[in-house]
Amino acid sequence: MNWEYDFIVFDIEKGPKIIQEVLNTHGADGWELCSLLPVAGVKLCAYMKRAIEPEEPEGKEDEKKKELLNLWSDKQ
Repeated sequence: MNWEYDFIVFDIEKGPKIIQEVLNTHGADGWELCSLLPVAGVKLCAYMKRAIEPEEPEGKEDEKKKELLNLWSDKQ
């Protein structure tokens, strides 16, 4: 499993509702909050991660399809 990372900086003076809405929106896209770090007393830096699937090399998918067809075929 591979991970993709990102961060978001929030101004805490805008209140928790904005932070919650942004985190929920990112969560719907597969992002997970890893940690929050206070910055300069008035900001929060949210570190996010989400899982990404490694890409299959070209031709690998065709081999898998052929193997699956061979398993379910009555031809030997």
